[in-house]
Amino acid sequence: MNNTSDYDPLSESSNLECLRLISEGSGVGYMNGIATFVPGLLPGETGEVEVYETKKKWQRARLLKVIQPSPNRINAPCSVYEGCGGCQLQHTTYGETLQWKQRWVEDALSRIGKLSVEVKPTLGMATPWRYRNKARLHREPTGKLGYFKEKSKALIHFQDCLLLSERMNRWIRLTEEFLTDGFAEIHTLTFRENTKGEGLLLLEGPPTKALSAEENPEFFQALAKEGLRSVWGIDAEGSLDLVWGDEVFSQTILDMNFEVSPLSFLQVNPLQTDVLYSHVLAGAALTGQEIVWDLYSGIGTLALALAKKAKKVTGIEENPFAVEDAIQNALSNNVIGHVEFLKGKVEARMMKIEEQPDVVVLDPPRTGMHPVVVNRLLELKPRRIIYVSCDPGTLARDLGVLTQGGYKVDSVQPVDMFPWTQHVETVTCLQKKDIWDGLVVRV
Repeated sequence: MNNTSDYDPLSESSNLECLRLISEGSGVGYMNGIATFVPGLLPGETGEVEVYETKKKWQRARLLKVIQPSPNRINAPCSVYEGCGGCQLQHTTYGETLQWKQRWVEDALSRIGKLSVEVKPTLGMATPWRYRNKARLHREPTGKLGYFKEKSKALIHFQDCLLLSERMNRWIRLTEEFLTDGFAEIHTLTFRENTKGEGLLLLEGPPTKALSAEENPEFFQALAKEGLRSVWGIDAEGSLDLVWGDEVFSQTILDMNFEVSPLSFLQVNPLQTDVLYSHVLAGAALTGQEIVWDLYSGIGTLALALAKKAKKVTGIEENPFAVEDAIQNALSNNVIGHVEFLKGKVEARMMKIEEQPDVVVLDPPRTGMHPVVVNRLLELKPRRIIYVSCDPGTLARDLGVLTQGGYKVDSVQPVDMFPWTQHVETVTCLQKKDIWDGLVVRV
């Protein structure tokens, strides 16, 4: 019986000592020799737990009471922390979360990639709150907005999400109040905010003709007063429609201005994005003579930064909205003549490029690189590969193949893009092994 939503206990409660945190943020200890995962329990703590799901080699339990607390335990400041599940680590100090993220990367590289390499300490934030520039919310029939509870469709309503700016929280409250008595077709809402405090709202399934500034002037005036600049709608077929406001929404990254379409991907933490990308540029070590590929190039943020120091940059991106943004961003930032963007799947488009890359930068989705991409890189043998990853497991898998194929890891730098969550971003710099590497000279 595995009822994780209702947490039906499978036996009486027991005491459990927590030994470490696993990469999903749960504590783990052993009960009768079986690994037992407990969200909310910290290393060194003993807690009273209740098992609700069991498998052959592991089981899950919920924490009933902390019997012996850790000195690193703190009271989570978020009022919906325990129910939401969006953050997993607010019950411990920020310094501890950074150390565990470093360990999770180390563990993945060692266990999955079979690599013995140094992992640098995680680069954190001076103030790890109010950092998210995007919130995707869902709507109850009553009009209430909230996040889906982790691994559930239950809606968690909140008054103030501490990962969002106070301004974005006000946009959410204004929109929630407006939608209470109408527009039932709107089921999902995405809010975005740029570094200037300007906002964009994307409505999924809206009756855009009825939802107009002419019919609802007070609502749009209230949004404008709070800094929200545009409202977009998207129908079931994926067509975008500007409901109200400015057509262009932009973000500043590495001192450049980037236009961002409502459906384009953008890193959600602008301060840490600059930190992340600065390490990518340092690892690329460009001199102005290199041919560079930027795989999974998005709206062109990294490609354009690389193009300032490269002979030529080619970006490949599947999302057509992002490719259009990237082309426009190249023009508006006056980075033209030696940068191009190709639309399509990376594994398909990279096979058709005849130029030999000197440096390849890639930022794949959580699933990591397609095997075709890995194999093609090993055929091309660029001098340097800079791998940006949001998943230590798939990073370790891909690095294992690349190192067996003739590359060595120069540096591994975790960056805390998502404070208080289980997620960690990592920049790994690889270099092609020299022909003399590993040879033993016998006299």
